[in-house]
Amino acid sequence: MPFLGEDPRTLRYACEIDLEVRYNIFAADKRQSSNSHGDHFLYLYQTISSHNQTAMQSLPPELLDQLCAFVAPAHLAVLARTSVACHSAAQRVLYRHVSLSSFARNLSCIYTLASNPRVASYVRSFAVNLNPFDGNLCASYDTLAQALTNMSELTSLEVFADQAASCVLANDTVYPRLQRFACSFHLDPHLVHFLNKSSSITELKIDSIPLSDSPMLPLPTTALPFLAHFTGSALAAQLIVPGRPVQYVDLNSGDLTDDVARNLALSTAPIRALGANTSSHSVSLIATLTSCMDRLQHLRIVTTFTFTDLPDTVSIPHPHQFLT
Repeated sequence: MPFLGEDPRTLRYACEIDLEVRYNIFAADKRQSSNSHGDHFLYLYQTISSHNQTAMQSLPPELLDQLCAFVAPAHLAVLARTSVACHSAAQRVLYRHVSLSSFARNLSCIYTLASNPRVASYVRSFAVNLNPFDGNLCASYDTLAQALTNMSELTSLEVFADQAASCVLANDTVYPRLQRFACSFHLDPHLVHFLNKSSSITELKIDSIPLSDSPMLPLPTTALPFLAHFTGSALAAQLIVPGRPVQYVDLNSGDLTDDVARNLALSTAPIRALGANTSSHSVSLIATLTSCMDRLQHLRIVTTFTFTDLPDTVSIPHPHQFLT
């Protein structure tokens, strides 16, 4: 290995070789004990920094991110305070996947994301579950709305709160990378506005029937052009699935009837998987599905229909193709 006191190009080469060796040792040690992650990385940092103060800062951000990925979250917070070079890398990994809950008592992170747009931009997946029976969360909704405004690089978002709190989605931020979205809200004006500007969503899960008397609103025909997976009520499905390339449908509430099945078949892509509950004659319904969803591969139906006699008047061609 070249002497570390030579010119910067040689120094960088030496540090890269040294880092590669230590990275392999570090990766192997990761399989042995998670408690030593922080010590391993700090040792690596101190070894490189002892040769040259700028060596660590010259490493590519991608390599620093890979190293930080091996560090336990508790140690990442400490690592972020060891140097300027490690600060951003540790924060990028520490805030990449954020899951908050009233029950976990970690909602204070919302205030960090709301007050620090740079940190919020590191978040890729964000999940929050707020207890709707907690009367002290009114102020948290405003803070959550600001945090969501700052997290423009999200790829996955889950928001479960009181249905009346859908206003947290009322912002003008565009989410060009958001692919998965789940919430406890129904199709009210705030949710419709949010979905209309989130054109990259491929997986959508929304709540069932609204608790109030307000009707569900239809989406603009241009919204959600890449939607492939839908989970929600039968009523919401009829407003969202037709005219969009949905292939996988899971109806978690409502009744799957012949009319609902025909409306779902108006998807611009063939329905390949369907799960639902029904109160109708399941054999008769399967016959309807056979005729309007001829590419159905997986079917799960739970029926509350009471069979008094064995059905012997309905003929279904190749039923094994539709039952799994």
